[in-house]
Amino acid sequence: MIKFFRHIRQSLIMENKTSKYFKYAIGEIVLVVIGILIALQVNNWNENRKERHIELKLLKSIENDITEDIKNMAAMIATEEIAGMYNQKLISVLKDQNSEYDVSMDTLFGNINRYDVFYPQKTGFESLKSIGLEIVQSDSLKASIVNLYDYQYGLIAETLDIKKQLYLSTNTIINEHLITIDLSRSINGFHNKRPNNFAQLKTNDIFLNNITHIYMERMNFLRYAVGIKMIMEEVQQKLLKEIKAISND
Repeated sequence: MIKFFRHIRQSLIMENKTSKYFKYAIGEIVLVVIGILIALQVNNWNENRKERHIELKLLKSIENDITEDIKNMAAMIATEEIAGMYNQKLISVLKDQNSEYDVSMDTLFGNINRYDVFYPQKTGFESLKSIGLEIVQSDSLKASIVNLYDYQYGLIAETLDIKKQLYLSTNTIINEHLITIDLSRSINGFHNKRPNNFAQLKTNDIFLNNITHIYMERMNFLRYAVGIKMIMEEVQQKLLKEIKAISND
């Protein structure tokens, strides 16, 4: 009987030890799992910080490009406004039966069909596309950037091409009636030209119709250019806001 109770006691001790070992093993496994989860979390945090750093660098590059684009667009708009004013004034002069030529008209004649070009800065955007658009976490900002570069800039390129074609198609018609003045007298890219025969030119309907067409196309372009400049400024503000938010993380 005593042996029986001793056997029972030893069995209980063994079971107790086994239970302790089992609990210890479970505890070790839990600690290992927690360690792995912490390591994964730290790794994810580091990766996210790296991606945010890359995103910040790209957004700053795009913002710098758009800042330059806004400056160039503003300059082009200013030039187009002056040229449009010259066109309008020349149309009035040619329609005025009592007008007579004077040298102040040389600038009006010299800039009838001038046009400027716009080459957007795309270094930042091309870098973004090569890395992947998904790196930009703000969906709204991402959509605005893509819209500006892939759509708006594409439209203005098409509009400028139309202006170029108009220039090429009217240049010969216009220039055959004009004499180019010394280019050294040009100011800020505005040239001077003088009519061969001002009196005859006033009766040339084809000449006047071409100037009128050029003027109307210039006004249409100006309306679009002003609109796209506003879109550029909106995207710039979104970029600056996101850059500030990432920098403060």
